Amino acid sequence: MRRRSTTVTGILGRAFSTGPQPQRANSQKGSAGLDPAVPRFDLRRPIPLMELLPQLTPVERAFFEKLDEELDKVESFYCEREREMKHRANLLKEQLQELQDHRRAFYEAHPIAAAQYSWLPLPLPAPVIPSIMVRRRKARQGKLPSPKGGKQWKLQSVAYDKDTAESHMTATGAGEGVAEPEMPKSAAKHTDSSSGDDDVTKAGDSSPEGTLGRSRWRTTGAAKSVQALFQFRPTPVSEENKKVSGDDSAGNEHSDDAHPTGRAIRYDPEEYQHAKKQLKKAVLECYRGLELLNNYRTLNLIGFRKALKKFEKVTHIPAQHAYTKEKIEPSAFSSGATVDALIRDMEALFAARFARGDKKKALARLRGGTKHTSHHFSTFRTGIFLGLAVPALADGLYRSFRSDTRVAIPGWDALMYIYAIFFIPTLFALLVGTNLLVWARSRINYVFIFELDLRTRMDHRVYFEMPAFLLSLLCYAFWLSFARVGENSVAPTTWPLLWLAFAALVMVNPLPIMFKASRWWLVKNVSKLLTSGMHRVEFADFWMGNHRDCRDQFCSLVFTLSNLYFVGCVYATGIDDTWRQCTSNPGPRWGVAFLLGSLPLLVRLVQSVKRYADSGLITHLINGGKYGSGVIYYLFYFLWREQGGHRGPMFVLWCVFGTCYSLYAGAWDLLMDWSLLRLRAPYPLLRPNLLYTNYIPFYYFAIISNILIRFIWVIYIPVEGPDFIIRTFIAAMLEALRRLQWNFLRLENEHLGNIDQYRVTREVPLPYSYDEPSHDSDGEDEEDHDHMSTAAAKSWRHGRRASASNNTAAEPDADA
Repeated sequence: MRRRSTTVTGILGRAFSTGPQPQRANSQKGSAGLDPAVPRFDLRRPIPLMELLPQLTPVERAFFEKLDEELDKVESFYCEREREMKHRANLLKEQLQELQDHRRAFYEAHPIAAAQYSWLPLPLPAPVIPSIMVRRRKARQGKLPSPKGGKQWKLQSVAYDKDTAESHMTATGAGEGVAEPEMPKSAAKHTDSSSGDDDVTKAGDSSPEGTLGRSRWRTTGAAKSVQALFQFRPTPVSEENKKVSGDDSAGNEHSDDAHPTGRAIRYDPEEYQHAKKQLKKAVLECYRGLELLNNYRTLNLIGFRKALKKFEKVTHIPAQHAYTKEKIEPSAFSSGATVDALIRDMEALFAARFARGDKKKALARLRGGTKHTSHHFSTFRTGIFLGLAVPALADGLYRSFRSDTRVAIPGWDALMYIYAIFFIPTLFALLVGTNLLVWARSRINYVFIFELDLRTRMDHRVYFEMPAFLLSLLCYAFWLSFARVGENSVAPTTWPLLWLAFAALVMVNPLPIMFKASRWWLVKNVSKLLTSGMHRVEFADFWMGNHRDCRDQFCSLVFTLSNLYFVGCVYATGIDDTWRQCTSNPGPRWGVAFLLGSLPLLVRLVQSVKRYADSGLITHLINGGKYGSGVIYYLFYFLWREQGGHRGPMFVLWCVFGTCYSLYAGAWDLLMDWSLLRLRAPYPLLRPNLLYTNYIPFYYFAIISNILIRFIWVIYIPVEGPDFIIRTFIAAMLEALRRLQWNFLRLENEHLGNIDQYRVTREVPLPYSYDEPSHDSDGEDEEDHDHMSTAAAKSWRHGRRASASNNTAAEPDADA
């Protein structure tokens, strides 16, 4: 969108400036051209384009030809996106109607708990509720008189969940299936007890707001606009059900009441909350798409107006009014009536279904974005933390090399190793902040790619504060250990455990302090890695859960993961000169280290198989083979170390699989994750589109260094040299730095793929599928999203350019 508006103003201006400029009225005497005293056109009288164009010079006509070409391009793109959004909005209305029926099934399964204990996260079963409350509830419901031929509130629908923002299904007559919106509380407070046109008794006891107020609110314009959104045909039923339904309707009974098992077959009550959450996200994304489309329309209108105004100013030809009236105003993107109507419909839908009819609250949620605040104090605190950490780390390292310190602390080398295990992930978290900084400066939409909440997402300057704080505490724990501060009361080996406990407490702290939303987003995504084969795989899962030398962040933390057992073992047996018996190489405990270290690879392997099962794309299966080769590589590595690291058949197998794995992963990085090594590119061996254009040498450095670090396992081969423990730490540090540069190019490639496919909204799988005649819903539609009717899950895809297929070959649906 941004590039198109620039095209309108920039390209058109350059197209006109290629030829000789017409003489201005204030040109110098003696200049060649027309007499400045005699204007070519009367600026006070608009001239139609049919009369104006024949009088123009070829260069001036070329300007209008280019303008027509851009106008057709903008119009076609806008109309196509508008049709997609209309289809998407209509599908959401159908899904919300299904949600209304699903809601009724949910409250039938939990008739009393949902109303009396709505403040709980989950409804309680009926036996938990005191019997006196159940009797009072039934007594109040029994006071409702029988209807007199008019409308009736259904008792199955009056259970009100105050945590949900659903509107109740109002009483319907025979054959009437219109879902009516929730009456706002402000309207309910001003209703009286007199009866209106609808023969409805005062049901303040059975309805949370009172039915009389609802009947009055249903006559307002806002309610009618919401009701119009839900004019759908009833769900088809079988012939036998029709006969029974006809008999029941004669007695003023609803067909669903006569067939209590009908909805039980169609809907799973336990999946109601999940369906509601998915539809709420889908409505929000649809609304964002409509806003972006409307912004696209507005920016292009401004672009055309500025281009015509500049043309008129330079040439003194009155063409702006005529072109705007004859060409721009008749176009679809000029009026925007359809988009405006869809925006109002989405606002009414969201208010009725998810905001209890409160339009103000709905608009605040729909239009809520990031708050523009300064981050001076966050930057200052980050600098303070890092500045305090440097001297503590330097002094701690100095003291660790002193002979008296090593004599006073038995197993000092084990203590150093423990701090190294904790240092790698803390430093890596700080390096990710550098990724965020560069992405923000390069205008890479990482917020959309990672599906971050615009209301709670952290700015990169705020992000630095948390890892800098933890790193500073770790450095001071390191200094306290080797400075032996308070060693008579606190052992030097206790400080790492205190830091670890504090870091865990900070991450899982439930209090709304220290960026709770961001911390819980991290905890949620990490927990999803353990169940990666049971849900849909998103780009955040790719970025968070791949294996060591592939595409994940935990891939770079294999050093820490494989040594978690060592930390527990060495504290259980005691930190002394015998600490090496807890290491996995050599030793009988290598299996535990192998399982922990290869866990990211196994998780990513399951994700790839899951994606292949969902989409059927062989690319995901090939990608999974890369992770499988990584698992085999680590298996032979630990087997070789378990045998003492001697030269033999196991050493040969480890070298063979290490070479295959490094070549496999390195080629995937360059060709699929980064989309580099393109022959026909402005810069050799890169790609046609680049974002870091001011740092072209960085791409070549990344290619070479990535391949070299992929083969970092050769550092373990020499017999002579540094201790094996030191080698593992060096390899882990280099891998963290490799991951840093990998993130730069991976997100750049993903962002370019989103641009090529016009992907600006997230793909939210809808909970209800219409593939089967019975409309069965098993609650697992999130996994089967590739087999659903996914009009609401479609991105703005207008066809890929040549580089688009390369940019997203690794993740065709890696949406944000």
